[in-house]
Amino acid sequence: MITAVFFWMSNPLVYVPGFHLSLEKSVLWTGVALVITLPWARLPRVPLPWIVFHAATYLSLAWTIDPHLTDYTSLLYVKLTLIALAIAANCEPAVVCWGMGVGGVVVVALSIHAYEEQMWGASQALIGGAEFAGVGTNENILAYTLSISLAAILAARPPRRLAFAAVWSVVVVVNGYGIYLAQSGTGFLTVLTVLLALGLVRAWPVLRTRQRSWLLAGGGILAALLTGGMLVIVGVLGKELSSFSGRAPFWRAAWDTTMDTSPLVGSGWGAVWTHPWSMVPLNEVAQDIYDRAGYSLSHGHNLFVDVLPELGLLGVALAVLMIAYAARGVTRAGLHGASTDPAAGRLAVLVLVALLVSGITEPMFTVPLGWWSLALIAALPRQRVLIAHSADHRALEHEAPPTLPREASSATTH
Repeated sequence: MITAVFFWMSNPLVYVPGFHLSLEKSVLWTGVALVITLPWARLPRVPLPWIVFHAATYLSLAWTIDPHLTDYTSLLYVKLTLIALAIAANCEPAVVCWGMGVGGVVVVALSIHAYEEQMWGASQALIGGAEFAGVGTNENILAYTLSISLAAILAARPPRRLAFAAVWSVVVVVNGYGIYLAQSGTGFLTVLTVLLALGLVRAWPVLRTRQRSWLLAGGGILAALLTGGMLVIVGVLGKELSSFSGRAPFWRAAWDTTMDTSPLVGSGWGAVWTHPWSMVPLNEVAQDIYDRAGYSLSHGHNLFVDVLPELGLLGVALAVLMIAYAARGVTRAGLHGASTDPAAGRLAVLVLVALLVSGITEPMFTVPLGWWSLALIAALPRQRVLIAHSADHRALEHEAPPTLPREASSATTH
């Protein structure tokens, strides 16, 4: 079910003409899974920042420039959150990692199939776009989708059994190959940063016991690798990162317009930008941004800029709070063997890195896959499935085997 939902969240316009249809399929798949597992289903614990944000989107109905669009968009994101929370409450973190990882494999396979069949949107070469565009009709969409998938499967770690380790390796390689086909500069930078974060997570148990000079040296090495990777992306691959492919003037225009119109609360959630998942007609706020920038884009192309004109500085502050909440969950789950559930911690770290780096030039906070992924990794460490495992683990550690019969002791340990 997670694999299927991941695919539908990627907004595969090549196969489905609108995200509202993909969302219906996601709701259906989630509902079927909940019905099948109903006797064991758990109610989710809803993260408080998400409640506040959803409340803010509905409050914006009082000042929005388009009440119909704000109402529609607010409900859309509530549905995305509920799907993520249902998964978090009822799935093991390792299952989530594998589901998202295999979801990327499905995206790559169907993207290649669509390209070979010359389906609409699979290639944008004829109109000056990328040769390989993927199921979302855009190479950058393909890149950030697979970056999230790659981060998730890397969080699972390779299994010890050879057959499963081989499957894990295939999932990693296929996701990496899809990112290579996308040829996105931001995608390459995101993968490099995720790999560096994974290396830091793996090395941390050793580094934390070393002197400060070791930490400084390690930080220097990571910075050098990141800088070298950026130079390769800019020089060898011909990608332009100095002005973020021309997006910086557009960000300034979005800021200036917001400050002049409604700086604190924006112009209404879902009422300004024209996203592929929410076709908003041209409005005065968006037109002012286009006039100031001298060119037009369908949205802000940045994690925070996409929030700014619609919910103002309040929305940006709430977005920062939600990201911080997700990062705080890493300490609850942990990252290594003695933790409550290190898979949940690693998933939160690596997916959050992928979202933040991709979010430099893409709307990762508002894009359905980004919103769903953030809600999922933020909620997962706080669900009852992890809390129950932690309680069982502590109970086993404090058992007193000598006071129990031999058979009972063996059964308890098992």
